Amino acid sequence: MKIAVIEDSLPVRRLLVKRAEHEAGVTVVAQASGEDEAVEAVLATAPQVVLLDLHLAPGCGLSVLSRLRRLQFAGEVFVLSATDRGAMAARCAALGANAFYDKAFDFEQLLVDLRDLAHRTATHLGKMFQDAGSCAAVSG
Repeated sequence: MKIAVIEDSLPVRRLLVKRAEHEAGVTVVAQASGEDEAVEAVLATAPQVVLLDLHLAPGCGLSVLSRLRRLQFAGEVFVLSATDRGAMAARCAALGANAFYDKAFDFEQLLVDLRDLAHRTATHLGKMFQDAGSCAAVSG
């Protein structure tokens, strides 16, 4: 499963990349720290998941989320932020975020959810290839 990590803090971004790539089936295909760079990176690499911070330099994660959805990005967007959940989770969901994680409290849950999604993706792809092989055997 391909992911993009959008985070302005280099130490946090490095930690996210390291921990995400430690998960089986997860590959980080893009990284960005600013709004325009993030949109360009996501569109160029077409990840299945975007890990998105709300505070970017320069720019804003909410704008990235809005722009990606307007541009028909169909992947998952997981918002990871130190911003108060009560203030932002509903707004992020309304803009098309699939999940909201508090950096201070939900980091491990984010990794669990990435692992589960990677497993479901791998299982789905395995079934698709198995079904394609069955069709080829029948028609061949």
